[in-house]
Amino acid sequence: MRDRKALLFTLVVAVAGVWALAQTAGWPIKAWLYPRVITIPLVALALVETALLLRGRESSESEPVPDIEMDTSVDPSVATRRTLGVITWIAGFFAAVLLVGFQIAVPGFVFAYLRGAGREGWVLSIALALVAVLAFHMLFVSLLHLPLPPGLLWRLLGR
Repeated sequence: MRDRKALLFTLVVAVAGVWALAQTAGWPIKAWLYPRVITIPLVALALVETALLLRGRESSESEPVPDIEMDTSVDPSVATRRTLGVITWIAGFFAAVLLVGFQIAVPGFVFAYLRGAGREGWVLSIALALVAVLAFHMLFVSLLHLPLPPGLLWRLLGR
C-alpha cells in the first residue's frame, strides 16, 4: 500500500513537472531559464524514483531503522527561545522586503543579523553587508536583469 502511494506521488510530481515545462515552451529564454533549471532535474528524479518503485525494490521494512532520538540536552525553554528568535529574524526579513524592497532589505538584514545575533564587530558587519549588496546587485540586477519592485514605503512616498 505504501509503495502505491509513493508511486502515485512520484507520477504526480513528474506529470506536474512536464506540464510546467510545456507551459514555458513559448517563453523567451530569460523567462524560462529559472523554471527549467529547477523543473528538469525534478522531472528526472521523479522518473528515476518511479522506475525504482516499478522495478519492485524490496520494502524498506526489512532494512535496519536508524536509531534517531530527540536531543534532550537542551533545556526546552532555551530551545523555545531560540526557535522564536529564528522565526522573528525570518519574519523581520520578510517585513523588510515588503516595506523597503530587496535592495535595501538584504544588506540591512545582513548587517542587523551580524551585529545583533552574531555580535560581530562594526567593520566586519559593514563589510559583509557591502559584499551582500554587491553580490545581490551583480547577480539579480546586472546579470539576470530581474526587475526588483520597490517596497511599500517607497510606493507610498511616490518613488
